[in-house]
Amino acid sequence: MGLAQDAVTIRWHAGLGNLVRGVTKNFFAALGYNVPLVLTAAITMLLLNVAPFIAIFTSQGWIHIFAAASVVIAVGFHVGVNVVMRVSPLYALTHPLGALLFCYMLLRSTAVTLWQGGVTWRGTFYPLSDLKRGVV
Repeated sequence: MGLAQDAVTIRWHAGLGNLVRGVTKNFFAALGYNVPLVLTAAITMLLLNVAPFIAIFTSQGWIHIFAAASVVIAVGFHVGVNVVMRVSPLYALTHPLGALLFCYMLLRSTAVTLWQGGVTWRGTFYPLSDLKRGVV
């Protein structure tokens, strides 16, 4: 893995809708088709990546200090990555929106897979029972 900067460009998914649909078969799979793990991951994501941005405006005392520190760390990390990737550091302010979108995609992936009883990939349907057993 390496940084290619302007030497290589690739479009993974064109548009937000395609991104959401494109990860539907993958996100639930990444957590082993384990619903309790999905719920734990989503709640943890919200607590660590969204709650501090809310708490900074709604809390006082130590909670406010910890929330502010968390926001500074998250935004600082994003600014650093954005500078290296040559995109505007202002994108760092979208951190909580990205976490909300990630949670939505994870929960949607779980719901769609459970509703359909499996996933369809390249025109082939794979039943959830086979996926859980690692048969496919």
